[in-house]
Amino acid sequence: MIACEILDLFRQSHRLPGARMTIAEIDERLGTDPAVAVAIRELINAGYLVAPDASTVKLTARGFDAIHGGNCRLLAG
Repeated sequence: MIACEILDLFRQSHRLPGARMTIAEIDERLGTDPAVAVAIRELINAGYLVAPDASTVKLTARGFDAIHGGNCRLLAG
């Protein structure tokens, strides 16, 4: 699941709520597949990330809880 891979990127390198990552950085690590953009949008819609601008995403408190829970099933609920 690509959304889990994106959250894992935050877990590996940005361990705080409010951490930011550029879309280019995510694309560099996961590729430019359209599914990556869809997964980012799903994470934003679910409240795990916010997009302060068109090129950056920011980890929310809910996203922080998900990455430290170590369980992608949190995405479903």
